[in-house]
Amino acid sequence: MDLFIYLIISFVYIMTMHFAFGIRKYFDLYVMIALFVVGLVVGYVMKSYETGLVLSIVLSLIF
Repeated sequence: MDLFIYLIISFVYIMTMHFAFGIRKYFDLYVMIALFVVGLVVGYVMKSYETGLVLSIVLSLIF
């Protein structure tokens, strides 16, 4: 998986969570975007965007 695929999957997941589950506050959207940026950094450092994507999805479900 490269950076472009990571960004597409992240965008689709964030928009699905935002519209389907109705995140009420816009602050929650910013927190979710920040978590995916953290996942991006972890994926870049570990040279595995899949790991970063899984980490960011799990963290977004926790917070």
